[in-house]
Amino acid sequence: MNLKELVTGVSGDKQFLLGNEAAVRGVIEAGVSIAATYPGTPSSEIGNILSVLAKDANIYFEFSTNEKVAMEVAATAAASGLRSFTFMKHVGLNAAADSFMTTAYSGVNGGMVILSADDPSLFSSQNEQDTRNYAKLANMPILEPSNCQEVKDMVKYAFDLS
Repeated sequence: MNLKELVTGVSGDKQFLLGNEAAVRGVIEAGVSIAATYPGTPSSEIGNILSVLAKDANIYFEFSTNEKVAMEVAATAAASGLRSFTFMKHVGLNAAADSFMTTAYSGVNGGMVILSADDPSLFSSQNEQDTRNYAKLANMPILEPSNCQEVKDMVKYAFDLS
């Protein structure tokens, strides 16, 4: 698919997307202003796509120094009233845990969504981990899409929930 179609497509258009592409489309439809990440598989494609499309989608995007910095960039934007998005692999949430917990309890003024890409079968990571336990610990809602359509829809819904 032509990546530009993720920006120019009209809501309701049918497209054949991978899960990470569907997440990007959800971010665009949700009106995100700022997105930050530290790349790591299985979420790397989201950053690769956003780095190409961010300017056209009017999104400030950065590859941060690490996951903690990415979490803090997104949290600062959301505290300022902007919609922000950060995403990382499951091990990255370990690195960002302090900032995640602080943000969970201090709250945000704009919407903030955190996407943690787990690797339950150890296809591309150094360990298996279930990050749902972080959501429990922080008393944060967790959404678990089961297909690409749900990825896009739940990203948008997560901003409304936030």
